[in-house]
Amino acid sequence: MANNSAYDPLLHDGQPARASMDTSATATTNGSTVDIEAAAGAETAAGAEAAAANLAAQDTPATVKYRRRRSGNTEPALKKLIILLIVPAVILLLIFFFISSVSKSPSRDASPVAAPTGISFASGFNMKQSWGSLSPYYETGAQWKGIAENAGKGYFGLPHDQCRFEQVHILHRHAERYPTGGAVGKLQRFIHKIRNMTQPAADELKWLTQWNFTLGEELLVANGVATEFASGSQFWSTHGRLLYNATAKGEMFYHPSLNVWPDGSPRPKPVLRTTDQSRIQTSAKAWAAGFFGVYSGEDDAPADDAELYKMVYMEEAPLVNNTLASYYSCPNSNSKAFTTGSKIYREWVNIFLVDAANRLNKLLPTAELTPMDVYSMMALCAYETAGYGYSRFCELFTEREWYGYEYRDALEFWGDSSLGSAVGVAQGAGYVKEVLARLEHRQLTEAYAAINTTITSSPEDFPMDQPFYLDMSHDSIIIAVLTALGLPMGQLPSDHMLQPRFFVTSRLVPFGSRLYTELISCPEFAETQVRLKLNNRVLPLSGIGECPASPDGFCPLSTFIAGLQKATDALDYDNVCFGVPVGWEDAVPFVPDDD
Repeated sequence: MANNSAYDPLLHDGQPARASMDTSATATTNGSTVDIEAAAGAETAAGAEAAAANLAAQDTPATVKYRRRRSGNTEPALKKLIILLIVPAVILLLIFFFISSVSKSPSRDASPVAAPTGISFASGFNMKQSWGSLSPYYETGAQWKGIAENAGKGYFGLPHDQCRFEQVHILHRHAERYPTGGAVGKLQRFIHKIRNMTQPAADELKWLTQWNFTLGEELLVANGVATEFASGSQFWSTHGRLLYNATAKGEMFYHPSLNVWPDGSPRPKPVLRTTDQSRIQTSAKAWAAGFFGVYSGEDDAPADDAELYKMVYMEEAPLVNNTLASYYSCPNSNSKAFTTGSKIYREWVNIFLVDAANRLNKLLPTAELTPMDVYSMMALCAYETAGYGYSRFCELFTEREWYGYEYRDALEFWGDSSLGSAVGVAQGAGYVKEVLARLEHRQLTEAYAAINTTITSSPEDFPMDQPFYLDMSHDSIIIAVLTALGLPMGQLPSDHMLQPRFFVTSRLVPFGSRLYTELISCPEFAETQVRLKLNNRVLPLSGIGECPASPDGFCPLSTFIAGLQKATDALDYDNVCFGVPVGWEDAVPFVPDDD
């Protein structure tokens, strides 16, 4: 039987999950891998030849004379000879017929018993949590390494009911969307091959010849609006009510009367930030509708959103400073010489999807699908599910192939926005500097990284001392910020699947991902503590300056501030983004052959 055990990239220890998707039975002997079925056949044939040779060697006159005297006992020897000669031939014949029947059966190729495909799996594997950055939001699963299992799980996520949130900074990703323009281009290459097949598809995939690509581009979909609204509502329930002392004041939903200073005087309206890209600002507005209770039905609820909050729109355009889309202000972010994502994810695709391409090409004669085409089919599963709730493409792949898909996504983000690029830290450093300025209660007036000082120097657009801040952004920005903070992003090889690992993109940046920087006070602490939660999982902070390796994820505020200062001071932004980054002097631009 083939080993079809699933590989959880976060939890499994031991050897990495190798790229081979071979489902044949194998065994390991003295460090070498042996095909059990082939070895069994060879052993049987060798045994027959050895027996025949031994029998011939015994044909001496004495033996013959002995046989003649014992002529009545020749029948068992004859039976033995027949068994030794006939049985191997029968076995080989059966194997031949078995292989022939399997190769003629599309259903077996599509769903081999050893590695079943389908929409659900007997192991309980949830493929939606292996779609990388295209995964729907989820917050289940184990804590990060070094964090206690109950961390962040108590009273409103606080250690006990005497603790309080002092302030929360939220860096949020937009939610479910249509594919980007670049992704649509790759999908169209696959679609062209399907439309131009000269032979009919196998019965299992006849539906594909009638299938039409009906997804849009770039925009947030209905599920995305729901994800963001739910996120805003949830934050109000878990944090907002405490930040604004709503329960003690008898308010179930947010109301402007709650937005006051400790002395009771009114505060300015909360300022939220977003980019001017459609899916980002739509996400921000949906989040705000959930948080501010726009549909609460309360009699005295404001009818106009402008009475509740102010939205600052930050332009996304080349060479325009914007910490929420910082790749625009860092030209080297778009260089295939100083980023490796495009190269290394293709290396992995051309390993882990070879078997899937062979399997599907048997069902789609003349399509000539490449591993990259098969990757597009897997992406269509995620995109159609985001847009329509279901996709038949999801039925075509194995559990292990979905783990491979997740790893492909990790390689691209790690190579473009994290430690696999020269610019990962630079892309995240601007937002880190903004958080630092808020914690130090100061406006930012000096240019640094992607910071737009027109905004950060203005108290109206970059206010101090808000109970919470919302910055709506992109997945790559969250990855870059985690990298700039010094979290354990690790090194990812492209020739095999590394496990266990921190860098699992479905856990880091699913649709609607959210990074909370929480300031928490408790009676037992002499100083305010800082805690980071990513998708409701507490992050280890030991990589940030002198923050301790705390099982509850806490770091004293002064220590955290010093860590952010150290991280931002170490960056030579102008050289990294506009020059030749140190260590990348010999880098050669990667030119993909499928673009």
